[in-house]
Amino acid sequence: MDSTYQIQPEEFEILIVEDSPTQAERLRRLIQSKAYRVRVALNGQLALALIREQKPDLVLSDIIMPEMDGYELCRTIKSDPALRDIPVILVTALNDPKDIIRGIECGADNFVRKPYAEDYLLSRISHMLLNLRLREGPAVEVEAGIALYLGNQKHFINAGRQQILDLLISTYEQAVQVNSELQARERQVIELNMRLAHHAAELETINREIALKNLELAEASRMKSAFIANMSHELRTPLKAIIGFTGALLMKLPGPLTPDQDKQLNTIRSSARHLLSLINDILDVAKIEAGKVTLALERVQCQDLLNHTADTLRPLAAQKGLALTVELPGEVIVIDSDRRALTQIIINLVNNAIKFTDQGTVKVALSQRLDASQLLTEFSVTDSGSGIKPEDQSKLFQAFSQLDSTSTRHAEGAGLGLYLCQNLANLLGGNLYFTSDYGTGSTFTLALREKR
Repeated sequence: MDSTYQIQPEEFEILIVEDSPTQAERLRRLIQSKAYRVRVALNGQLALALIREQKPDLVLSDIIMPEMDGYELCRTIKSDPALRDIPVILVTALNDPKDIIRGIECGADNFVRKPYAEDYLLSRISHMLLNLRLREGPAVEVEAGIALYLGNQKHFINAGRQQILDLLISTYEQAVQVNSELQARERQVIELNMRLAHHAAELETINREIALKNLELAEASRMKSAFIANMSHELRTPLKAIIGFTGALLMKLPGPLTPDQDKQLNTIRSSARHLLSLINDILDVAKIEAGKVTLALERVQCQDLLNHTADTLRPLAAQKGLALTVELPGEVIVIDSDRRALTQIIINLVNNAIKFTDQGTVKVALSQRLDASQLLTEFSVTDSGSGIKPEDQSKLFQAFSQLDSTSTRHAEGAGLGLYLCQNLANLLGGNLYFTSDYGTGSTFTLALREKR
């Protein structure tokens, strides 16, 4: 820039009028960083007092303030012949054309739009002070004004041509700046839309891959079910033959047996029965997971079912020296359920209790009560075994889960019993839950609800 049109900031004093101490301090630091001298007033009345005490070279004022707003302050300055040559810059949001008209009407020299860029604010201050230096000389009085209407209101403009020109230029610059910002935002929106389109294409590709994988999983599940069904049939047939032939031999139909032969045949039969039970469990789980289990509901007399189950398993408990007891209510309890599924759950629970109890008692109990307008029938199996550690309880109903503890390490099983029981309970519309104290024992309860 030509030195003729340069200013020395230290020669100028700027009065900041801002009611927010935080904003006032921010402006003070910014303007002082360019070597201007600065004073601060927190409202229009205080600003007037400071102006009359010592005339500043420029006033930078907010508009919305208590006691006296920026428009009134500017009007007061411009109506005083001794002060009217002080340039006034108003800081405004410029949200309404009336802001510009009111600024011109009160005699403002320039606008700065909120939120402002610091570089732009400093350039406007420098521009106004440079114009002030260029205009130094005899003051020109404006005798006549211009009346105009905007928004059904009459405004009287009494500003000089240079003031109006400065205001229009600053307003135009603000409009250009806003337009540049809008164009930048538009470019950002276009870029964002392109990214979204790219992500949408990626999601569509992923969805197609997921759909394909789902078809593959469904086919694999179908093949697994077919394989399990075929293998179960192929294995169960010879196992049943083994169990039948060993039974015949143990009945000594072909002839007498030595003690060793009797022992070995019992071992064979026991192992075959265990393997057959495991195959049946696997087949039942596969049917449940494939949704191929069909319930046959009928009237089930609960006391008879529990007595029959206890009579079936009592010899197994006696082999371990355990007492198997049944506690039944005096009133007969009859429910609508699938007899086979219900029996399978009770047998599994009682069998587990016997398996994991080394001494003491296994108790089977039945109760019925009214709960939230529904009949709640509860079948519970309580044992005096070792119980379940708290950290192992969350794994109890998982498939193929076997708890590794000293009291259960020797027990046979594939870890499917409770998983199967829970799935059957869900099919029956019931709930299977348990409580356990490690070192004391456990209670497993099957709860079935029936509307009254």
